[in-house]
Amino acid sequence: MIHLGLYALLVISLYLQRFYNLSIIPQLILLSPLLFQDEKSLGFKNFKKGLTYGSLFLPFSVPYLLSAQCYALVLNQLGIALAEEIFFRGFLMQKFSNFTVSLMSTSAHLAYWANLNALLTFFPSLFFGWLYRKTDSVIAPAFAHFSANMFYFFFIERFPELGELLQRSLI
Repeated sequence: MIHLGLYALLVISLYLQRFYNLSIIPQLILLSPLLFQDEKSLGFKNFKKGLTYGSLFLPFSVPYLLSAQCYALVLNQLGIALAEEIFFRGFLMQKFSNFTVSLMSTSAHLAYWANLNALLTFFPSLFFGWLYRKTDSVIAPAFAHFSANMFYFFFIERFPELGELLQRSLI
């Protein structure tokens, strides 16, 4: 029950974030499972396997890192990727399937952005869930998530027309 309750609280806070500055509240909700569950149950195990698999994706982040104008954004994205993977993979996948959690992740992104890009997060989410199950570690999907975000930023900087298309509102 707590899984659905925290998820609902997250979606509501993300939706409200579109209109009001809720600052850090959605991120705190993403990290809240750390308050009442031990780290191992949230996927902080198999570090070696998680780092090995996760590091395979880091080269995808290099093009953006070499051209980044603001490294605070890079650190922010690393924190967001880790927080989302703790919540969605480490916490929600304890109770729900990868497919269900991917739908939940996509709907959370839609609550905040309501654009095509948010809708397309479903497919990487399925992959991150598979990676989590394969490694039994939240580290691998967190690195893959971070790398995918960095590659996305690099890609839309190079192709701004595509970025505009992906960021068009669905409503």
